Amino acid sequence: MALKFRKRKQASAVTLLLAGSLAFGSIASAFGETPPAGVQIKEFGLLDTSSDIIGAADFTPEGNKDGHFKLRLSLAHHTVINSVVLRSTDAYGKDNYQGVWRTNHITTGWLLGIVQDKTVTSSNGTTHESIIINPGFRKDIKEPVGEFEGELNLDLYASDNGTIKETQYYVLEISTPQGTVASKPIKYKSPMTTGDTTGSSSPTPSPTPTPTPIPQPVPTPQTPTPAPSSESPMIHVLFNGQELQFDQVRPILKDGSTLVPFRKLFETLGFEVQWKETEWSQKAIGIKEGLTIELTINSTTAIVNGKNVSLDVPAQILNGSTLVPLRFVAENSGYQVSYSMSGNEATVRIDEAEVTPIPSPVPSPAQIPDSVKEVAEPYVVKGYVRDAKGYPIPDIVVFADNTMLYDSNILGVTDESGHYRIELPPLATSWHIGADITKSFNGMNYTFHLDADKDLPLSGSTGAVRNFTWSKFNGQIYIYPHFTSSDDSLPEFDMSDLEVTLTPVGLLLDGSVGHTITKRGGPILDGAGVDQIPIGRYKATARWVPEGHAPISLQISDSSDKYAESVEFEFGPPKGVSTTNYLSELLVKIP
Repeated sequence: MALKFRKRKQASAVTLLLAGSLAFGSIASAFGETPPAGVQIKEFGLLDTSSDIIGAADFTPEGNKDGHFKLRLSLAHHTVINSVVLRSTDAYGKDNYQGVWRTNHITTGWLLGIVQDKTVTSSNGTTHESIIINPGFRKDIKEPVGEFEGELNLDLYASDNGTIKETQYYVLEISTPQGTVASKPIKYKSPMTTGDTTGSSSPTPSPTPTPTPIPQPVPTPQTPTPAPSSESPMIHVLFNGQELQFDQVRPILKDGSTLVPFRKLFETLGFEVQWKETEWSQKAIGIKEGLTIELTINSTTAIVNGKNVSLDVPAQILNGSTLVPLRFVAENSGYQVSYSMSGNEATVRIDEAEVTPIPSPVPSPAQIPDSVKEVAEPYVVKGYVRDAKGYPIPDIVVFADNTMLYDSNILGVTDESGHYRIELPPLATSWHIGADITKSFNGMNYTFHLDADKDLPLSGSTGAVRNFTWSKFNGQIYIYPHFTSSDDSLPEFDMSDLEVTLTPVGLLLDGSVGHTITKRGGPILDGAGVDQIPIGRYKATARWVPEGHAPISLQISDSSDKYAESVEFEFGPPKGVSTTNYLSELLVKIP
């Protein structure tokens, strides 16, 4: 099947004349209006948030993820569409002011890009074209999106504004000269279809029969993985001769690699499955004795027993399901994989390998007895200090603070296994347990206070077991904007429109591999900027992303006289006594 991709031609003079002679339908609030006859939203849903197709004002990738929506629209007659608006709402369709995306540049909002899947029949056969309907904001509010008829299959891309998320509700409004039609509120995995209660303000059945759905083409290489077309092979996966059954999402072939639902594969291979999600990454993790495999969504680097390993095709999210490369996971788990093809069916076999190629494991941390197996002793407090991965931390000072007598502490120090033991005097009092950890990084010492995992006072007569886990070593960054611009079209600067990207340079303070962090500015302790940044050395870049404008790359500096496109920095001591956070300071300005 051929796939073409082109921009839609500008509207004809007749179209513009027609649009100019008609009153432009209000898009301030579609609810309560009389919907146009013969216009029906047949399906509307949020597919994923993993695309990067458009920017804030034009059809250009900008390095941030967009919201990717699917729309099936039925038009019984030749219809002019004046505008399309996407709103973030609550569950009842009321605006919650998290974001508005538009095709026409009216007041505020971000771009809503539209791509049409169009079937083209010629003497060479049937092909599909992906046509960009809305390559950028339409500056003239009277200029329509276009003229359409019949059954439309559209992909909508909402430019990321920091609030595109799968827990949010959205409402779509389509304005025509005859009125506006709106969907009911939808959210991720809960699409609106005409099989449910109609999402139109007032349902208007379309006399045009619905054609067989056409597989959605992909506008650009950056779009999410499409569902397998009718020409894709049916893939059977056999584990030790028994075929695996996949309930919702079938295996697919992507760039020569077979991708399968991660939970089914990991559990079949004997792994315990974990899913970890942070503001900057999503990870599918499989753990079993002697082996841990970590796959980060959309990353071509996996981690096998703590070591980075390259992938041909990354793990990815398709229609709400996480898919992972079968051969990589199986072969790194000690199995052999074979592939055969017959007609339009493929068979992938996972079998026991004659020589198990399990990667050499990273040395495990020293054996640490489970804290629950330790028994409390009268007038003794004891336990372990470990890092976030379970490794013991020796030479940590642990203190027992007498809650009755001021500045009356008893100290203990952890041994090579991270264990400490403090004997308490036989006093009728209670004790509070704490610890301090100091780490050296690039010639500077950083000290953090640790609270016990069970941070409760204890009675000396009963004693207790108190363990500590060191997992936080964050700093904060004050950011000072220096903005002078002669461009009157630019709005007043707001810190929430400042986007900072921090890329680790080398390992972090705790010796771990960091991740690229992208954050919006805002209020932090005693200033403005970003916080909760793991201490390390970073390369920083910044952009100004005011609503309704294309992003503007900023110059950045860690001093007042040297600006560049990026700057490397580290964290210094706290500034003053008002904060205990380790601190860095950056300046930004328009080039």
